[in-house]
Amino acid sequence: MTEQTFNYFDLPIGESPEPTPVSEQRRELARELLAISEQLVRLDADESALADYTAQARALREQLESHGHRSMRDILGRLITGQGSRQDALDMAEFEILSGPASPLSPPMTLWLDGDTVRGSATFGRVFMGPPGKVHGGVLALALDMLMAKTQDFVTGLGMTGTLNIRYLAPTPLNTEIRFEARLNRLEGRKLFVEAKVFAGDTQTVEATGIWVSARGDYRLRDRFAHLAPADQPA
Repeated sequence: MTEQTFNYFDLPIGESPEPTPVSEQRRELARELLAISEQLVRLDADESALADYTAQARALREQLESHGHRSMRDILGRLITGQGSRQDALDMAEFEILSGPASPLSPPMTLWLDGDTVRGSATFGRVFMGPPGKVHGGVLALALDMLMAKTQDFVTGLGMTGTLNIRYLAPTPLNTEIRFEARLNRLEGRKLFVEAKVFAGDTQTVEATGIWVSARGDYRLRDRFAHLAPADQPA
């Protein structure tokens, strides 16, 4: 059976293929490292215990440094020509900050398309705290940047954040499932206009608007999303 190949420009934003055995272990390691970071916040341990933990952490770091890193240049080279392996596609997605399941900086946040809406979900622990018991506003801004960028799954082309405007409506609590949603508002040549909301339970805590700018010519709706074009705007 021929192994599936992957193209960089067709990879869904914030989503990964089925993990390989290597990626499964990377994700397990990331979950343990995040759990350790959670435990370190205001850890009530004495000086001797902390010194012992530091020595253990240093030993692990030194072991990890004995391994090399897969070349991002080579990975991108294969993916851009449509010859990337499943592991290449995983290496591009699974270390993404906040959404990468192999990143110890990720809750993780999950992203998916639901009809004409991008949805997301995350539960933020102590390491993401701003005000006591609340998620840091900068973390929510980053989460919204990633959520809203995923509206590019509706279009051909891939671009970067041009502007991101955020209005905080209410505090967003820690250790609570937070829901995100974003919608494509309109396209104007190389610009993609997006709006988004954040909810904790039934309470909306944040609203945002943003513009993404295509790096490769005008945005166009993919054929299966042509119905998203406004009546006065061609797909």
